[in-house]
Amino acid sequence: MNTKKIIQSLGIAAVLGISASAMAHGNDDYRPGFDGQAFHKHPVFQESLRLMKEVNERQDKQMDRILNGLYEKRITPQEFRKLMDRQRDIQRMERQFLADGLLSRVEFQKLDTALNAASRVIRKEAHDAQGRSGYGGGHGYR
Repeated sequence: MNTKKIIQSLGIAAVLGISASAMAHGNDDYRPGFDGQAFHKHPVFQESLRLMKEVNERQDKQMDRILNGLYEKRITPQEFRKLMDRQRDIQRMERQFLADGLLSRVEFQKLDTALNAASRVIRKEAHDAQGRSGYGGGHGYR
């Protein structure tokens, strides 16, 4: 009976050792014939990369629009804070979606909807004349 417990303990230790080794080496799959690159060539992974790139490019453009609006005094400091809060919410959503390492089509659509809404708000705030003195606004700048 003691021998059985020892064998079970050694088996568990071996499995944990292999798992720890895999984690230490970038979580590669060590099955024979698997070079660790097959996953990266898989169409699902490639689609996820393409979707992530599209989301990141849109986020970068929105940040440029927000900063340009602030620098050109078309966006007030209060509007800037509100727009930045929205951008942080979108980034938080993206991080949650990427927790499993992939961005699915459904997750992309949710991010796309959030980015569309953010874009409309950026446009509204940049064109509401609040930041430009002499155009009926002037709130926040003197």
